[in-house]
Amino acid sequence: MALTKRGGTGCLVLAAVLMVLVGAPSGAAPPADYRFAAGDVIEVTVTPQKDFGRTVTVQPDGKISYPVVGQLQAAGCTIQEFVTALREGLGRELVDPEVTVSLKEINKRALPRVSLLGAVRSPGVFEIKDGSTLAEVLAQAGGPVATADLRHVIITRADRSVTTVNMEQAGRRGGLETNVALHADDFIVIPEGAAPTVLVLGEVAKPGPVAIQGEVRLLDVLSQAGGPTTKADLHRVTLARPGTTGSRTIDMQPLLAGKATTDSELNLVLQPGDTIVIAETTEQIYVLGRVARQDTYPIKPTDRVLDAFTKAGGAGADGDLSRVVLLRRDSNGQPQPKSIDLKKLMQTGNPADNVLLRPGDVLFVPDKKLRRSSLDLMNLIYPLTGLFGLLH
Repeated sequence: MALTKRGGTGCLVLAAVLMVLVGAPSGAAPPADYRFAAGDVIEVTVTPQKDFGRTVTVQPDGKISYPVVGQLQAAGCTIQEFVTALREGLGRELVDPEVTVSLKEINKRALPRVSLLGAVRSPGVFEIKDGSTLAEVLAQAGGPVATADLRHVIITRADRSVTTVNMEQAGRRGGLETNVALHADDFIVIPEGAAPTVLVLGEVAKPGPVAIQGEVRLLDVLSQAGGPTTKADLHRVTLARPGTTGSRTIDMQPLLAGKATTDSELNLVLQPGDTIVIAETTEQIYVLGRVARQDTYPIKPTDRVLDAFTKAGGAGADGDLSRVVLLRRDSNGQPQPKSIDLKKLMQTGNPADNVLLRPGDVLFVPDKKLRRSSLDLMNLIYPLTGLFGLLH
């Protein structure tokens, strides 16, 4: 639309056109009484003299610089006031210029904002609108990190008043704290707390609290605790959870065998505060006599005599491997001896002689200095029968 120096009805028509042409970045037209502010980005189109079109930014002093017009006050002007002033300035050299103006970008600094810092995923400055809440801004920041202390969220307002909000309790109860309305220039800090932990006790290499972040499963925590000891009974792992009555018993043996690592019923997702206890196995045998380390040793279902002998460190210098005795209870509970020539077994590797062990077995390696004539099988094992009863 052409404009003249004298104005006239053209201004009224232009004002109506501008109400349609001018729009905020969101695509919605700003109100008619919107006044430009420092930082606003304004797009001006002049026809037919298209070379005079410009995109200008309102400077901190509230003015813009425009060809022919020079310095022109923009901040504080309504759209119509700004167009009138710009048209009159251009009219010094241009004849009947048609001027249209659009608001390309509102000054973001003029919008109400809050600062959110601390233990959140994306701290920074966030725009708010009337009714924006603490929970909404926390969501804009990507949510809290695992170590966030949501019990002591601190809000400092422009008037220097300080409010502490317990977002953790609000989240559990659905309370009003999550609906704390924010004000422009609020400064919000979510402090860092202690890392969430689970407690691992019993037969692991490093019993104690284990820090967890994100989704952590049972096998992950067992690994962080150094793994199970040789005495661990992985068939009887108990899990106690806060707020839950009793405990749950888990058979972890399939997990460690690699057969069910994706089974969510076995390889559970853990929660902060969980307590895991790995008991000592009751499936054990006893290796006694002339061996490097007399002791009680846990066994696996597949362990055999040579496995137990290896666990005990092998025979001592005076151990007689040709007359090893395996004591085992019969169906009536009575100890029954079996003579095993370990020396021959280690030479031949005959699997039939490498007896499969059972819980409660006693493996005895005699002293080779004893005379064979006085050391028949029964004389050898007689002292062990009383010991056998004590061990069981």
